[in-house]
Parts: sequence; C-alpha cells; structure tokens
Amino acid sequence: MKLRKFRNSFARAAAVSLTVSLAGTASLAHAADITLIQIADIHGTLVPHSAVIHDADGTERYADAAGGLAKLATVINDIRDDNEDSLLVNVGDHTHGTAEALFTVGDAIMPAMNALGIDVSVPGNWDFGHGPAVFRSRFTPLPSNATTCFLPPNIRLMSNSEGVPCVTKATYPSVAINLFNNAADLPGAPGPLPSPPGIPFAAHHTPVLPPFKTFEVDGETVAVIGITAAMVQQMADVFSLGLEFTQGINELPAAIAQAKAAGADLIVVASELGLSQNIQIGRDFDAVDVVLSGHTHELTHEALVVSKTKIDTVPVGSGLTHGQKKSIAKGATIVVELSEDYYVGRLDLDVNNGTITDLEWNAIPADDSVAEDSTVKALADAQEAQFQAGPAFHPHVVMPAGYCGSPNPAQNPLGLDPCFVITPSGPQPNGPVTQERGLWLAEPLNKVVGSTNTLLTRHDDLETVWNNVIADALLDVTGSVAAVDISMTNGFRFGYDILSPNEGGSGDITLADLFSHFPISPALVVADFSGDIIERSLEVALDGVFNRNPYLQRGGWYLGLSSNMTQQIDLDNRPLSTSGERIVKTTINNAPLDPGKSYSFASCYPHGNPLDRVCRTPGGKNHQFFQLNNPFSYQSGISLAPPEPIFGPVIQGPNVQRIAPKAFLHPVHVLRLFLDSNGTIEESDFALGRVQTVNSLVMPPLPVPAPVSAINPDFVQIPEGAGPVLMPR
Repeated sequence: MKLRKFRNSFARAAAVSLTVSLAGTASLAHAADITLIQIADIHGTLVPHSAVIHDADGTERYADAAGGLAKLATVINDIRDDNEDSLLVNVGDHTHGTAEALFTVGDAIMPAMNALGIDVSVPGNWDFGHGPAVFRSRFTPLPSNATTCFLPPNIRLMSNSEGVPCVTKATYPSVAINLFNNAADLPGAPGPLPSPPGIPFAAHHTPVLPPFKTFEVDGETVAVIGITAAMVQQMADVFSLGLEFTQGINELPAAIAQAKAAGADLIVVASELGLSQNIQIGRDFDAVDVVLSGHTHELTHEALVVSKTKIDTVPVGSGLTHGQKKSIAKGATIVVELSEDYYVGRLDLDVNNGTITDLEWNAIPADDSVAEDSTVKALADAQEAQFQAGPAFHPHVVMPAGYCGSPNPAQNPLGLDPCFVITPSGPQPNGPVTQERGLWLAEPLNKVVGSTNTLLTRHDDLETVWNNVIADALLDVTGSVAAVDISMTNGFRFGYDILSPNEGGSGDITLADLFSHFPISPALVVADFSGDIIERSLEVALDGVFNRNPYLQRGGWYLGLSSNMTQQIDLDNRPLSTSGERIVKTTINNAPLDPGKSYSFASCYPHGNPLDRVCRTPGGKNHQFFQLNNPFSYQSGISLAPPEPIFGPVIQGPNVQRIAPKAFLHPVHVLRLFLDSNGTIEESDFALGRVQTVNSLVMPPLPVPAPVSAINPDFVQIPEGAGPVLMPR
C-alpha cells in the first residue's frame, strides 16, 4: 500500500499545481487520503483458532491458527503504520460468542479489545446477550452520583472483575441512532444499588447512546453514524429489558443532518442491520458515502457501489472506473462487510472536498502467516489461562436471570435465594446456592471431547452437516428420557470452523469448539405443539432469511432439522396467494406433517421467555424440563422436571422468575453425550438433503438448485431476497 500512498501524494501535488495555475489566488482544492479500518462480528474470540479462509480469487484454504485479537492487532497496526490518517471502526457483536465471554459476561475479552485503540464502535445484537444491565454498565456513562454498577446479583457473581461489583468498561465510544430507553419495561425511579435501575417516565424513548462521532482525518471531517441491530426485541425477552429498538431508517435523516451541521464532509454509517438492509440503505440515502456492514457475516472481497438503480463491484486491487466515480458523485454508496475475526477490512479512500474520487478495498486475512501482537497477546493469554488446563484454571458458572436474588429483601421481591451473603468483610458468594445451580464449566476448554472426519461449519443459510449433528444430538439424548417426536436447532452463523484430517486438521473437537457454536445458556425443554404451529413457525424463519423486502430480513440462517424430518421448499415461485407459502411439504417419520396432530418438540428454552416457547416456536403446552442429576457432571444422568412454580408474569420489572431447574441440561451437555456414544462424526451419517429446494409449479415438485444472489453468487444470504419478482421490495 506504500505505492498507493506515493501515487496519491503525486496526484495530490499535481491537483494543487493545476488549481494554482488555473485559479491564481483562488482557494486550493483539498484532497485527502483516508483509511477506514474495519473489524466486525468478533464474537468474543480471544485467541487464534482453526478456520476456512476464503481468498479474493474464489479459492478456499484452511488455517490452523487464524483470528484472535492479537492477530487482528498486528494487521491493524500494519495499516496504521502505512497510513496514519486512519480510523478503526468496530462493527458489533464482540462481547459474546465464546465460552470465555459467556462465563464472564464478556469481561474476558475487554482488556484486549480496549488495547486495540478502537476509535468508534456500534453494538450488535449479541452485545445485549448478557442483559441490559451489563450493556449499560459497559458501554454507557454511569450517572455522576453512582458508586457502583447497576448489576443484579447473578451477574456480579459471573463477572470477571475480581470481586469488584462491576463489569469491565469499554474505553472506546459507542454510537447508535436506534437504541432508546423504554420506561414501560422498568417504570419508576431507580431503586437502591446494586439492583438494575428503573427508568423515569420522562426518559422514555430517549437515546441510550450518542448518534454519531466526528473525527478530523487528513483535513476532512468524518462522521461515523451507528445503527445497532434492530432484531434484539425478537430474541430472548431478557436481552431488551428497559430498551427499545427501531430500524434506524426513520432516525437516519436527522442524524445525517446533525452530522452535516457539525461540519461532516464524509458520512460513514457503521451498521449491524446486516448486508441486505445495508445495501438498501445505500439505495435509499444519497447522503451516505460509506456503509461498514456487520451482522450477517458475509465477506465482500469486492467493494459494492450501490445506487438506486444498480450495484457495481470494485475488484480487489482495482480503483473506481470512470462510470463508478460519476455514480458516486451523484450519490452512490460504498458498502463492505467482513466475516468474524478472520479478517480486517481496509478501505482506502481518496476524498476531494468531501467527495470520494477513488478507493481501494481489501479484506485482509488474519491467517497462519500473521504474527500475534505481543502486547495484545499478553492481555488475551492472561484471560485465557483461567479457561485452559493448568494452574490458573478454575470452574466457572453461568447463572441466568432469576437464578438467584439479592441479600437485601427490598431488592428481592420474588424471594430468590441470594447469590451473595453479607459478611463483615463484605459480600461473599453464598456457597450452597452457587454450587447447586446454573451452567458449570468444570473442565478446561482445550479438552478434546470428540472427533470428526468431515469439515464442520455453520455458514450456510439452509442446511449444514454440523447443524444436522446438533439437531440429531438433541433428538437422541432428549428422546432417551422423554417421548420426543422432533428436535431442531437455531442455525446461528457464528462458531469456529472445525477441520478434519481432510483439510489438514487434527479432526479433534474441543470443549471450546462446542461452546463457540452454543455460546448461550438456554435450558432444554420438551413441549407439545400442533403441526400447524410448527409449520407456521418454520415459515416465519424462512421469511426472515428470504423476504423480498430487505428491511424485513431477520438474519441469514434457517433452523437445523433432526434426521426424522424432511422438507421441500420453493424459494423461486413462492410465496404468492395462488401457490401457498414457501414450504411445499414437511414430513416427520416419513409421514406428511399433520396440521391437526400434536407433536412433542424438544429444543432450547431461553430463560425469562413466556412458558409457551421451544426454540423460536411459540404456542406450546405441557412443558417439561431436562435436568442433570449433578450440575458438575454431564454424565450424571438426566431426568425430567416440571416448570418451577411462578407468581404472575415471568418478568416483573427488572426481576425474572426462574422456571427451569437449578441444574438445567444445556446443548453442550447433549453434544458431549452424543459424541461419547456415536464416535467420530462421518459426513454420510449427517448428509445434506433434509431441506430440498424444488419447483412447486410442476407435479411432482422437481428438485432445483437453491437461488443465489445476482450481486455475488458467493453470498450466503441473498440480499435481494428470494421469491417471485413481483413481490414488493
């Protein structure tokens, strides 16, 4: 990139000379060389791990040690050394996604994140996954009279702060135009610390974070506007207590106007809405110069030049064409996205008086060839040591909301057993309570717990071998305890790629691998649902992936189905009222799904949700939870338990009642039992084909390839959506 800087310096000098010769004493045109550095969707990853690297030429290769914050730091520092006129922007989902983050409510990643020198950050949906009290304590300024953080007792026990009743704060600023206080959830004045505060009614719908931050870079004023994920209120109910989220589209014009009034020459939007919605922002908002996209984990090796009528691409190593420069001058937007911690994005911009005149974009792999920055590595290793075999290892626990209460009765209206007891030396963990409940990490994360002869990833939108394994494990293990007809798993796109010997890996599956694919703490439950409810829920999930209106796309994944289920879906011709919904046919145990029949469905229950949910499906009844006989041992035996008795709503203000057993069964427990009994994973046992795309306009429906994006066939999710072209956008 030194050559590019020299070229730009030469061009800038020539432009100045030409301006002087033509205009005499007129004002000189200002040209700037600005580098935007992007990291995105790190998902709590502290240290390097195996990964599939996708190169710009379309090839794949396999890395034993890619990603991790110390490698990202090396790439970031190299870019800064090349161009000091740079900004580091973090785009969402960084404090959640691994065991290290789960068992410390994100604290483990924060020392290394703070050391990266992030200029500005926008939160992602999973940054709310530890609850709003953690989010507020970490990313927002505390009230001037506060002496501690507003953390409930379960979070105080889980945090990694050496007994200090607060989570580790971010030292970098966060921005978002679409995150607001919601007094309807937590009415009233703040109570005594340390319980979560209420929100005065006067603060209702006031912003939680600033909308943007401005920077002076090489003589230009750059405004970075944040848009957080709009889907948080569709996730577990406890994630958004006291918060409300909008799409951000209604707020964006005012934020742009405010940034312009503050002197902004360049408008950059850092958005966790996902690539589909961020492309649409480029279509809808001429004033936006750049969108740094996150959430959907797509990899844009080619920068997208988005205008109202078309989308062009800028190949790696190339600048803008003459036509693209004209398009940008008329309001086209540059859109780029990265996939997790495997890459650092570098967007070099030539800017002339607030107009982008040329660019170069590179998604730089943080692969085996990249050395780890020693400073950040030391911070990461210090946190990692408590999770790996060795003298620093110690057990950790996740206690979801409702699993323990405050020792102060006024703070504990539900009468929950306290996590802490008050002693002369201060609050201390309440031993019997903390030892008998919650999700325990009793073994080091580097413990090998299984093996595979096939590549295991979760980066496809409809079906993966690994999702099939997880769904089968849920059916097999829960079905050994209760009568279970079906199981499904959420198709999260995060998680380490697990390399088999075929890819040059060891084939080992570690405990860290399992938690990277289930870095949440749901209980496992079985309940009864009608066939009609099950199919309607699956239609909702498909609509969130393939809706023709990008603003209605929820995320880039479908659910994983257990081996006794199959589906035919039509993504080309449906939905239309004349042809039905996207699902053409669902079978369970080789029989068509019966809308009027009751099926027992076993999967996840998010703590704090209404007691009618399994996975993402509402409308169930007769819930029974699975529990371990010993919370420290996944091999201790499993039994069924009814829901705990509750009084009134599950959520009462900031208080969440416990419904699941104290020692609830977790998906990682299930996967370990399944791996113990089934040996090495072979692709043939979990092969693709449970979800089949078909043409439903012929009888019988004929298999057809799944549709792909016209923008880039390598995109996992189709930004344009799928279905009849006549469907409204």
